[in-house]
Amino acid sequence: MKASTKRLLALFGSATLILVALIVYASYLQPEYANIQNLRGELKSRSDFYDAQSQAIDYVNNLYGKNQVDIQQIQNNLTLALPDQDNVASVVYQIQSISALNSISINSINLETLPIQRMKSGNSLVQSYGTLRTTLKMSGSYPSFKILLNFLENNIRIMDVRTLRVYQTDVTNKSIFDFELVVDTYYQVQ
Repeated sequence: MKASTKRLLALFGSATLILVALIVYASYLQPEYANIQNLRGELKSRSDFYDAQSQAIDYVNNLYGKNQVDIQQIQNNLTLALPDQDNVASVVYQIQSISALNSISINSINLETLPIQRMKSGNSLVQSYGTLRTTLKMSGSYPSFKILLNFLENNIRIMDVRTLRVYQTDVTNKSIFDFELVVDTYYQVQ
């Protein structure tokens, strides 16, 4: 066999092998590449879905935790505004502190516990409450007394000013007044 024939046969053999490789690639591997691309797309979409769900769960857990803190803070504030018992010492201390802060002197203080009030509505958070009535006799300047009333209105503990009387007893000093004040504070009864 001549060398040129051998080269030609080797060339045809190589071409046949390349053609068979292309046929195998086209018939077996090409469809698997499409299948691999589909699986990659499915994996990507599931991964994105998982990430989105994880973020949503983290957001809800964070919101729940934040609301738990907020709810606890609200409960604490409500307990300060409407305590579980009359806390007479606390009421006297608050009124005395507010008076001292505004340069109002307390001449006398009288405390009276009023009867327990029951709520008629069953939907109320507080079923019954008590009232502690405080009668105060004070003296000081009128502008300072106005500031004292503002402090009583904005105090964390619920206080209602029931009656107010203003007297001018010292004729020589017209800037000093005597005040008679009746204040109701409330508390929960369990």
